[in-house]
Amino acid sequence: MFINRINDHIALKLPAATDADAMLALINSNRMKLAEWLPWAKVMVAVSDEQKFLQYGIEKMVRGDFWFAIILVDNEPAGMIDLHEFSHENQRAQIGYWLADQYQGMGVMTLCMTQLEQIAFSELGLNRLELIADVNNTKSRAVAKRRGFHEEGILKEYLLYNGKFHDIVLYSKLKSE
Repeated sequence: MFINRINDHIALKLPAATDADAMLALINSNRMKLAEWLPWAKVMVAVSDEQKFLQYGIEKMVRGDFWFAIILVDNEPAGMIDLHEFSHENQRAQIGYWLADQYQGMGVMTLCMTQLEQIAFSELGLNRLELIADVNNTKSRAVAKRRGFHEEGILKEYLLYNGKFHDIVLYSKLKSE
């Protein structure tokens, strides 16, 4: 089991299928808040759903098309962070993340983003990271700003979830920054 310690309390752990029960329990306890921004939260309802996702992610990691980790706070699952939408020819990927409500506001995601950037730029050879957030998701947008991501613009009615189209802010950060 690979664990990357960020500090005495926070770590990133590469997922295994055996993490499905704990991750689903965390999703269940945060489902309403997660579903506000993340449509998958409504359909991830059984341990088998989470097992399939974890296995899918592991297989994509092997192919180099995905990278993800479970965020641990004091050795307890607190959320996830990932790189997806890889464009290897353009050396870029998109960041995704979620954090259980009880761990928000403590700088956990900002520290995890710092570590993810290091992995993306140094270990995975990426040049550009992108992050998209709903214009109304102030917490996610604040993480991007704290990490020095640049707001590139608003993507009008870019995503359809919860029965309506949402405007999305596109942020980016380059390896050279």
